[in-house]
Amino acid sequence: MKTKISFIIPALNEEKRIAVIINNIHLLDENYKYEIIVADGNSTDKTVDIAERMGAIVINERKEAPKTIANGRNTGASLATGEIFIFCDADTIMKDPNNFLSEVFSVFQNKQIIGGAPSLRIFPEETILKDKVFHYLFNRIKRFSFTTKVPICGGQCQIVRGSSFREINGYNINIVHGEDSDLFRRLRKLGKLHFFTKLVVYESPRRYRHFGYALLIIQGVYSMVYQQIFKKNVFKEWKRVEKGVNNK
Repeated sequence: MKTKISFIIPALNEEKRIAVIINNIHLLDENYKYEIIVADGNSTDKTVDIAERMGAIVINERKEAPKTIANGRNTGASLATGEIFIFCDADTIMKDPNNFLSEVFSVFQNKQIIGGAPSLRIFPEETILKDKVFHYLFNRIKRFSFTTKVPICGGQCQIVRGSSFREINGYNINIVHGEDSDLFRRLRKLGKLHFFTKLVVYESPRRYRHFGYALLIIQGVYSMVYQQIFKKNVFKEWKRVEKGVNNK
């Protein structure tokens, strides 16, 4: 029997991007069994219409639930029927989806592996020097951290064994920032994490352009340390960024 994959995409007003990632997933050939679940955060644009038209399963987040991306991911996972969950941000795409899943299946044959993540890069047509430097360093830090008890991982793309995800009750929906690393720290107690060095997921530079790498690094380190010490959120909300500097 073929292993089924659940792609889970949290989205809020992503009408300009949702079709790109769904089309990217649909590049998979017939050898793969998969479902696409879009967890919509009550979008006011055409995100839901586009996703449904393209064959995705759409579930709306409860309006009274915490407004966190962790809640969106958990909402999507509540419908997932796959053995492996791949959480993707709406502004990402996989490089060579067929090779991507082939490598994921190969690694996850080892039952001790319960979570993993690929290398991250900026879309090639939008990449500048500082993007290359940051992602070169971040990917290597992430890879090393997976061998420790304090793994660091961005949520742009996280690959998790479904049974393990449910065993730890998924993401902590009350964490505003750093829910992705928190998930992997808890998974690390159950099994091993794998960094897919040769696999690449491209992401939009919009957040980096809007805030700048320096500020994001400072915020990230401060938030992580604060949470570890005080078990509380530094930020009250994680602001969605529509465009970068100069509306690009």
